[in-house]
Parts: sequence; C-alpha cells; structure tokens
Amino acid sequence: MQKPSESYDPFNWTYFLAAVGVLVTIPLLHVILGWFTFYL
Repeated sequence: MQKPSESYDPFNWTYFLAAVGVLVTIPLLHVILGWFTFYL
C-alpha cells in the first residue's frame, strides 16, 4: 500500500495575512513615519 500523497494547498494563510497587512500599512505609512519622526 502506498502512502496517500499529501495534497498541496495553494492558499496559505501566512501570505494572506501578509498581503492584508501590507494593504493596510501602505495608506498609513505617512502617519507611521510622522509618528516615529515626532516621538523618536
């Protein structure tokens, strides 16, 4: 008997969460950089 081959899932939650994080961060970059400039 052969071992059943593992099906490869092309959807990865890590990539999804990274993409959501980037899409949320890009419009707020000026706010984040301004905060760092003001407080550091």
